[in-house]
Amino acid sequence: MHKVGICSTSGLLRSAIKTILRDQEIAEFETIAEARKSAFIYRTLVLIAHENDLLDDKVKDVKFEDDRLRVIAIAPRFNHSNLVSLINRGVRGYQEETVSSSVLRTAIQTVALGEIALPSVLARHLAGMPKDMDLVPLSAKEMVVIRCLANGYGNKEISRSVGIAEATTKVHVKAIMRKLGVANRTQAAVWAVRNGFDQPKLLN
Repeated sequence: MHKVGICSTSGLLRSAIKTILRDQEIAEFETIAEARKSAFIYRTLVLIAHENDLLDDKVKDVKFEDDRLRVIAIAPRFNHSNLVSLINRGVRGYQEETVSSSVLRTAIQTVALGEIALPSVLARHLAGMPKDMDLVPLSAKEMVVIRCLANGYGNKEISRSVGIAEATTKVHVKAIMRKLGVANRTQAAVWAVRNGFDQPKLLN
């Protein structure tokens, strides 16, 4: 079972999150450092943090590599460069302050399950970016796996969908990351979305 936490210098954001999740007991942290130290207490801590707090000079180089701490950034508005920076640091989710309660709840559940939760505005932003799919030599099996990544599948879901062992799935994911030159599966998923692998026509 996951625990939800909030870390933000914005009292308005803390109040809004607690209102949305009023049926849950929320852990509150004053700093990112405090949240990181407390993560070991919980099996999984999904931390909702304001983008400004995550980009603060004191923590801008902090990487979120502990799987027990899964961070969702809340931003005033969509900022692609900030999103990329946060993903590179291991942030699992990114939503705007205008996010609806249902979308935020879904994002929390998605991140708690070990997957990623990115805003729909990202797809619209990436639609206008140049594609580089032809430059990456993916095998037929890797093409199927990366389509699953683009649609937010975890390793177990990919294994069931493709009909391979979970260990084999991990091997394919690592190979894809190496070929794309990315540091984690979140970056691989973003690349896949940018190249249209999340579209239904590619799943036929």
